[in-house]
Amino acid sequence: MPDLKFTYDTYQDVRHNLFLYSIPFLVVAGFFTFFFVLPAEHQSTVVRMLDQVSNAQPWKDLAGTGLGLIAFIALAFSMTELFQIHDQWYDKHVIKWRNRYDTDFILPRLIHPFASRTNYRFYEVAETHDFLPALYYPFVGDRDLKIPKNKLVRFYEAVTVYWLTQINEIILLLLAAAIVFYRFQGPDTLDYRTQLLNNCVLVGCAFILNRAWVRSSKEKVRRATEEEIRAIHDDHALLTDLERRLSRICHDYAIPYEHAPEG
Repeated sequence: MPDLKFTYDTYQDVRHNLFLYSIPFLVVAGFFTFFFVLPAEHQSTVVRMLDQVSNAQPWKDLAGTGLGLIAFIALAFSMTELFQIHDQWYDKHVIKWRNRYDTDFILPRLIHPFASRTNYRFYEVAETHDFLPALYYPFVGDRDLKIPKNKLVRFYEAVTVYWLTQINEIILLLLAAAIVFYRFQGPDTLDYRTQLLNNCVLVGCAFILNRAWVRSSKEKVRRATEEEIRAIHDDHALLTDLERRLSRICHDYAIPYEHAPEG
C-alpha cells in the first residue's frame, strides 16, 4: 500500500508525490479510453482478458475493476519512479525546457554578482557543459543544504506542479494517439466516428487548459528559483564559496576571469 503522505523535503518526495498525483489521472484516462474510445469489440476483448486473469492465481476472485486499478497504479509507479518519463524522456527529448532553463535562467542570475569578471566564453562553454552540479547544486542539494530549508521546500512545491502538468500532457497525447488510431482502424459507423470527434474536441480542450497551467507553473518555478539564488547571494560565506567555484570552473575551461583586487 503506497504511503499517502505528501511531503516536499527531498527530490525523492517530489517523485513520490507525482506518483500519487498521477494515479487518478491515469485511472480517469483509462476508463475514458475504455468507455469512449475503444469500439465494442475491443471492449469485450478487454473484459475477457480481465476475467481470465481474475480467475488465475494470484489474482483469483479479484474483480476486473480492481485489476484495472492495480494496473494503473503500476503504470503510474513506472512512469514517475522507475523511468521518470516526465523528466528523463519527455522533457529531455521533446520539450527540452529544463536544459534551456538551466543555461538561460539559472546560470545568468546565479553568477550575476561576478558577471563583469568573465565574458561571453562562459556562456558558450555552458551550452555544452553542465555547470550547475559545481555551481548551484552544492548549495541547494537535499543532503547538505546550505540555504534555508523553506526555500527548498517552496521550490519543490512549485516544481511538483510543473512536472504534474507534463504527466498530464503525456497522458493527453496518448489519448489523442488512441483516438487517431481508432479513427482509421475502428468501425466506420457514423455514431462511432461522431463519438471519436467529440472525444478529440474534449481532449484538445483539456490539452489547451493544461498548457495554460504549464505557463502558470513555470512562473512559480522561476520565482522559487530566484528565492533560492537570492538566499545564496545574501549569505556572505555562500557568496564567497560561489565565487571560488566560479573561478575554478573558469580556470578549468580556460575561460577569462578577472579576480577581485585583494584588500
